[in-house]
Amino acid sequence: MDVGRLLDIGAFRYPDKMAVVCRDKRWTYRQLQERVRRLSSAFLHLGVKKGDRVGAVMWNCSEVVEIYLAAVRIGAIFTPLNFRFALPELKYVLSDASPSVLIVDEKCQDLAQGAVSDKRLFECLYSISSGNLGGLKPYRDLMEKSPPFDKSLPIAGSDPCSLLYTSGTTGKPKGVLLSHDNINWNSINMIQVRHDHPDDVALILGPMFHVGALNSHYSSRLAIGGTAVIMDKFDPTEMMETIQRESITVVSGAPTMYIMLMEACKPGDYDTSSVHTLTSGADKFPLQTQMAIREYFPKIEGVYDIYGMTEATCVTGLEARDSIRKFGSVGPPLPFCEVKLLNDQEKEVATGQIGEIVLRGPNVMMGYYNLPEETEKALKDGWYYSGDMGYADDEGFIYIADRKKDIIISGAENIIPKEVEEILYTHPDVLKVGVFGVPDAKWGERVVAAILPRGGRIPTLEEIREHAKKHLAGYKIPREIMIVDKLPEASVGKVQKQKLRKMYEERLQEK
Repeated sequence: MDVGRLLDIGAFRYPDKMAVVCRDKRWTYRQLQERVRRLSSAFLHLGVKKGDRVGAVMWNCSEVVEIYLAAVRIGAIFTPLNFRFALPELKYVLSDASPSVLIVDEKCQDLAQGAVSDKRLFECLYSISSGNLGGLKPYRDLMEKSPPFDKSLPIAGSDPCSLLYTSGTTGKPKGVLLSHDNINWNSINMIQVRHDHPDDVALILGPMFHVGALNSHYSSRLAIGGTAVIMDKFDPTEMMETIQRESITVVSGAPTMYIMLMEACKPGDYDTSSVHTLTSGADKFPLQTQMAIREYFPKIEGVYDIYGMTEATCVTGLEARDSIRKFGSVGPPLPFCEVKLLNDQEKEVATGQIGEIVLRGPNVMMGYYNLPEETEKALKDGWYYSGDMGYADDEGFIYIADRKKDIIISGAENIIPKEVEEILYTHPDVLKVGVFGVPDAKWGERVVAAILPRGGRIPTLEEIREHAKKHLAGYKIPREIMIVDKLPEASVGKVQKQKLRKMYEERLQEK
């Protein structure tokens, strides 16, 4: 079944139930269906065909949901892009995805206009702004001037549904192509492990260009006919006010968000008695934080910890009742997902031994967009090789041990060191550089750059950051630099990140 049909089912079963809430916009299932049908009609009028990409660059809003569902119900591929991208990054992704239509918000208008070089796409560049359009076409015209399209098109579950960009080992974002079946099976997995119910009112905090917010939290809510309350950006005080005002029952976030919440608010400041489910993902949830967060949400049994990646959305899930008993685990595999742990010889490891996490199931991606060789490396005989390392205990609960790829996770954002290194190498005072992550109590990890200076000129942190800001999203910019007289390298010349981390720790101890 195609994802767009889920809205029709929700509108049939719960026509007057609130489907989406975002600030002053509140749409019932019937109202959302009407808006989506009109937008589908507009896309068809613009010439969008089955398999075409429909792009969006915007902060969280109700329009993200409308664009998503309007695109997929006519067989187009929804392509939400990271609004934090720097100009060169967005140019690359737009060139790769080649969307037929691009819709932006007011905050992203200038960025999008600077990134669009295709005249054809510029003619199909719309803004949802109700004020300054920056010369772009108004999104409201698409909605208001189009009759509802209420026909059914032949869309198979195996057809592509969304294209989500994630960081790759090459340093360039990779497009992950997910089918309608991929998304629906993930929803089934999440509904089961999280014990979702149609009466739930779920708060979506993460950016909806991420697979977590879009699929695990929104699409699964749509599938069950629940209510999604969307925050345009994370703010801890606004989050608590929203929970109290909307009687939120399910909160889904990352450890960093909960840490920021505890910094900004005190237990009992807000009525959170409606919340019965709290989920976490993207990074490890510190035990101290997990214990403390219960004071803010007294009715939760624990914290659901979900492990996944863009290529498969969710893979394992630790239920709330096991969150302390199995602290550090991300739970057993989800109901319709198989997991194996393999050594370098691709043999399954014994209980307690570390191996690469390899998985198979109907939730696993179709492949990487325009990257057949990368797809072939990642998908072997139906199994996805994640590059993450982990081990299982005697009850089958999975623990994440390390990451094969040196991805840094800061505030739930994936950062590829090589991408940052390539930019820092263009600084005139940098001869060699190695970028790595170190633990951070607030963000999970922060970016550190070990720099071997060129000549006698030693760059300052401020100079490095100013240089990086011209090319990289803010969360990728180094928070610290470490000046070295030699970088630890393997025989092939590759910088050894583990040794860099050790050097960093030794310097901390010396201070």
